[in-house]
Amino acid sequence: MKVRISESDYEKIEDYINGSSNKGHEIFGPIKEDDGLYTFRVYAPKADEVYIKGDFSAWQGIRMSKNTKYGYFFIKLKASLGQYYKYVIGKDGNFVEKADPFARSMNHEGDFASQIVDQAYEFADQEFLSKRNKNFDRPMNIYEIHIGSWLRLTDKVNFLDIVDRLIAYVKKMNYTHVELMPITEHPYYPSWGYQSSGFFATSTRYGSPNDLKKFVDLLHQNNIGVILDMVAVHFAGDYFGLDHFDGTSMYESKYMDLKYSEWGSNNFDYSKGHVRSFMKSVFTYWVEEFHFDGIRVDAVSYMIHYNGNKNRGLNMDNINFIKDLNNLLERSYPDVMVIAEDSSDFPKVTDPVGEGGLGFDYKWDLGWMNDTLRYFKIDSFNRIDYQKYINFSMYYFYNERFILPLSHDEVVHLKKPMINKMNGFYEERFKQLKLLYTYQMTHPGKKLNFMGNDIASFDEWNENESINWDILKFPVHDDFNRYIKDLNLLYKENKAFYEKDYMKDGFKWRVVDDNLGSVFAYERISGDERFLVILNMTNTYKPSYHISFDEDIRFKEVLNSLGETYGGSRDSKREITIKKGEDLVIELWEYEALVLRINTYER
Repeated sequence: MKVRISESDYEKIEDYINGSSNKGHEIFGPIKEDDGLYTFRVYAPKADEVYIKGDFSAWQGIRMSKNTKYGYFFIKLKASLGQYYKYVIGKDGNFVEKADPFARSMNHEGDFASQIVDQAYEFADQEFLSKRNKNFDRPMNIYEIHIGSWLRLTDKVNFLDIVDRLIAYVKKMNYTHVELMPITEHPYYPSWGYQSSGFFATSTRYGSPNDLKKFVDLLHQNNIGVILDMVAVHFAGDYFGLDHFDGTSMYESKYMDLKYSEWGSNNFDYSKGHVRSFMKSVFTYWVEEFHFDGIRVDAVSYMIHYNGNKNRGLNMDNINFIKDLNNLLERSYPDVMVIAEDSSDFPKVTDPVGEGGLGFDYKWDLGWMNDTLRYFKIDSFNRIDYQKYINFSMYYFYNERFILPLSHDEVVHLKKPMINKMNGFYEERFKQLKLLYTYQMTHPGKKLNFMGNDIASFDEWNENESINWDILKFPVHDDFNRYIKDLNLLYKENKAFYEKDYMKDGFKWRVVDDNLGSVFAYERISGDERFLVILNMTNTYKPSYHISFDEDIRFKEVLNSLGETYGGSRDSKREITIKKGEDLVIELWEYEALVLRINTYER
């Protein structure tokens, strides 16, 4: 059948080829026409010929026509929802079956045939979206999950199988957002989605595109934001994917030292216009179609430097693409967050592009994460020599808008679960884990924690197994989980802990140089709301610890990690009044985390 294409469509294709489009998903792939037929287009400029075959052709190949000016192949066919298809790409007499780069769904069980799917869905989250913003002065406490192993009731987990329980748990625990590890289609399950073969395809391991839309919609209706983890640096090297798609290095570099990532996958080559348009279209698709509130971009350091190697210099093609992408997203979706997972020291990652920055809204503070976990691995006695691991973060903190992550990467591949990273004996580890999380939740910056961390799981994360929820039957784990719930609530309900995260007057050290006692104390401040956080990082009892103030103050205890509610022995809610010139004198028990509300008064 003859395919008619308008001049405006030609302009869209031209824009796509030169790198200025973010609407590739509206041009390529199966497009349903007004007459009920489907137009299939695939961009493969160096291919000699392309065939399409599928359920609609009894899997016999049908030759597609080629637009030689723009390098795409096209055909109009009678097809139906649910049917599978493939492209067969011919180059120099060789033919390879390929999945559609713009497929919305793929058959991951076999050979990744692409599927025509219905994406008509009516969201009911307008109220949530009307209030959405980037959360700079709002609480943001992110619960990171892997769909396939959060709650594994059967071998196959659907988004909608877990959504009700997930919502109930997130609300109970006072998280504000859920972050999904990658849910685009990927051939190798243990890659966790970080080696994708279908960048527009919702992984059928977890359900259909509409299942995912309903999942996001239901979380929004319960006032829970949703962030998507996305990979933009590399793609799976499987033969049916983007690798040598048109018989040449179409999406990847032709140079071997630039083509391969350290994971064995293919790096995207952003010097090519169509690659830039492809990935801009990917981001646009997930934000527009699924109402995601943020996208976390994986492995940004591997985009900034060639394969993450600073000695090889800056990859300016990638850097320019990042700026272009973030400019586009800021203009088009000013209430959607873009978050960089970046381990480099490249400056101005979260500065606006117009001011010389990369334009991300947030950056993961991996330096804080590494330093903090290193500190808690050291035994109590020797921590006196390692205070820099705690106090260093505030020297650089205001250089970027940071998120403090304790993510999946830290509890897998023999790195140990969080509880086993703590030094000391059994009970000491639980006390110190409460210390760690009190420090994280009261430190400036937004927060992220991986599933299982908040129940003090003794198991490393395994993508093939459910989180061990049964562990909450044991009082010590239930007490810990209750502490995290109340700590999250304290953070969420008090503006001093989030409103001025990125303003220097929102934080004040009170004790930062106690190298002998290993006590840290600091204030969090917003307007007339003030809190004092005291952390005794050792197993040493301090009967009368002094902290200097120069005001008339009343202190009221609002949270104590050793409280009876959380399995400890501290039953008092202390209230202490001091006069100007007097020190706050307070009793500190071993590994105690204490939060006090500060109120000034006039004598």
